[in-house]
Amino acid sequence: MEELEECPACSNKEFSLILSAKDYTVSHQTFQVIECQSCHLRFTNPRPKASEAGPYYKSENYISHSNTEKGLINQLYQWVRNITLKLKTNWIESEKKGDKNILDIGCGTGHFLQACQERGWHIHGMELDPSTAQKAAQLTGKSIYPHLTHIPESDTFQVISLWHVLEHVYEIHEYFTFFKKNLAPNGKLLLALPNCNSYDAQYFQEYWAAYDVPRHIYHFTPETIQAIAKQYGFSLKEKKGLIFDSFYISLMSHEYQSGSKKIILSFIIGLISNIKAYLGKGNYSSNLYIFEHAQ
Repeated sequence: MEELEECPACSNKEFSLILSAKDYTVSHQTFQVIECQSCHLRFTNPRPKASEAGPYYKSENYISHSNTEKGLINQLYQWVRNITLKLKTNWIESEKKGDKNILDIGCGTGHFLQACQERGWHIHGMELDPSTAQKAAQLTGKSIYPHLTHIPESDTFQVISLWHVLEHVYEIHEYFTFFKKNLAPNGKLLLALPNCNSYDAQYFQEYWAAYDVPRHIYHFTPETIQAIAKQYGFSLKEKKGLIFDSFYISLMSHEYQSGSKKIILSFIIGLISNIKAYLGKGNYSSNLYIFEHAQ
């Protein structure tokens, strides 16, 4: 384990404890979520070292690395994925310019890349987990980069996407430096992230499944991710709510809290969360942030 003595975003050294959350997926250990008193970024601290993080992903329940349909949560995830793949590709169609290159970082089993490929994009993927990367390569027929440093420095992309990935990334500043350098002029950076200011996050508190400690080392809000992106010259073009997330996050959170998914109540909590976000400041359970770099 390593304990950060300063905020990874602003280097401030004063923190406050927000809550302690349990890893219900693998280790059943408890981890602290703290908040920087200056920039208000929340992060897991202490956390596993990057070299120690791998075992925390070794579970069939870690659904982004699996194609299994066993169990209600996995079936729901697969069903929602099929719907959202069409939404995702629709969102980027207007960016199909120039070389039509798209890079999906943390591409998982490659279904988003395959959907983009079918829409005429030149696809590129990066995935740290070798077995998951192999599944993506088999699905798309394309080689998958094993790390950011393996992507040629000269390559540029019209779209760089990270779907629920940045919250896992240890080298956050190195990633934003890469985005700044490798995004084509007028290109777009898409970041899909859980939002710990959402209604369902406030409702479930330490049982909120999207804390997902210690795999999630950062816990963003719309304000904190925009502040980090601004350091690298990125401005927010658009923010979209990922409305399905609140429902399956509520299912998982109820199971963590009580041992039961409470399907009807989970649907109600998810619906309330979406309604409050729609009527309020867009604090959905998860948001898609579409950034562009100032020219």
